[in-house]
Amino acid sequence: MDRHAPPSRLPHALLFIVISVVGICGVPSAVFFSTMAVMADSPMPIQIYVFGVPALIAYPIAIWLCVRAGRARSTGRAWLAAALGVVLVIASSALPVTIVGSALVEGLS
Repeated sequence: MDRHAPPSRLPHALLFIVISVVGICGVPSAVFFSTMAVMADSPMPIQIYVFGVPALIAYPIAIWLCVRAGRARSTGRAWLAAALGVVLVIASSALPVTIVGSALVEGLS
């Protein structure tokens, strides 16, 4: 491998696609749970915050990692940033999207 070859842009592109596709469902469900927690009358809305706030924190970090993957000096660092971003986005969005999706399916049937 040539030491002076530019790093691959594929990790940046893949992370951007994952952020976009998962974000279509992940961000609205996170906003839904965060808004529901803010407007809750219960004294302990912390259980609802657990569903929304991690995703709202994870997406800006994943976008930062996407930028870092695009500017990485080596392909290995680009893939590392992209892998961390993908894990962060999917892990923080899985539960809120599953809950909102199953509630919508139950409501439609």
